[in-house]
Amino acid sequence: MNKDLTILQDIADTLEDQPMASQRVLAEKAGMSIGLMNAVLKRFVERGWIMLSNVNLKKLSYAITPAGIAELTKRSRTFARRTFEIANDFNTSVCALVENAKAQGKKSVILYGKSYIKFLLEYACQTYGLKLKEKKVTDQPASDALCLVGELNEEDDIKRLVNSGCINLMDLLKE
Repeated sequence: MNKDLTILQDIADTLEDQPMASQRVLAEKAGMSIGLMNAVLKRFVERGWIMLSNVNLKKLSYAITPAGIAELTKRSRTFARRTFEIANDFNTSVCALVENAKAQGKKSVILYGKSYIKFLLEYACQTYGLKLKEKKVTDQPASDALCLVGELNEEDDIKRLVNSGCINLMDLLKE
């Protein structure tokens, strides 16, 4: 079902850009053969996700139906819900890490390099009364602070900092 919804999304995206796209164009954009796209379109018509209209004797027009849009919306909500769950789990892990650092007597958290989730670190530090400092990846890790390396750094820098005692923020993600 997820594969079908991915293909439906590809078709919807293509039709948004090219409302009169042919089966060939839809197939190319979805990365499949014309024959397979033909079979997929028939299946989607049967499910009520796509509507076919004759433009002329040789040309068909495709449109995503309200049922197709509802399926895509449902998928988007499921994706958003899962993303929020991951963010919440990640926030819980970051807070536990900072709380543990405080319990060990650390006074600060140092972020080496850049991270998309700096705001979560700021929140955790504020919650547990630690100061967040930012340093360059070329700086030496401090021994008196919780040292974290951001996920937006070069892989070599991340490895070097982890080998020097820093925690890779990506390692906090639960499988």
